[in-house]
Amino acid sequence: MRYYSAKGYLFIIIIIFLLLFAVFSFINHVYPATVILLIVVSYFIWTWFDTYYVINDGKLLYKCALIKGEIPINTITEVVKNKSSYSGVKPALSLKGITIKYNRWDDIYISPKDADLFINELKEINPAIKITE
Repeated sequence: MRYYSAKGYLFIIIIIFLLLFAVFSFINHVYPATVILLIVVSYFIWTWFDTYYVINDGKLLYKCALIKGEIPINTITEVVKNKSSYSGVKPALSLKGITIKYNRWDDIYISPKDADLFINELKEINPAIKITE
């Protein structure tokens, strides 16, 4: 099943802010800055529409524009709900999500729209996963 990322207001504010800067740089005839800002905005929009997570064949697949990978669900040891992560891989568009700890030292921060349904599906495949609030 495919789970799309929750989208936070901070991400929207950043896109609007960058678009405003692109418009102002175009009005002031600073074309190199306009091009660079439009490239950055394009990447953010791509990220907006192309961030999702898939649970399939015992694996958690994640994709966020250029960031993608997979985690075998049987290696997941813990899921921490509603905690922001400041390190590791973060294919997420919201500040409110879940941190998945797997292997011995690895973790990933994701933000599925329906975190409880997502966690329940992980638990069906690997009942040994510890859930921390």
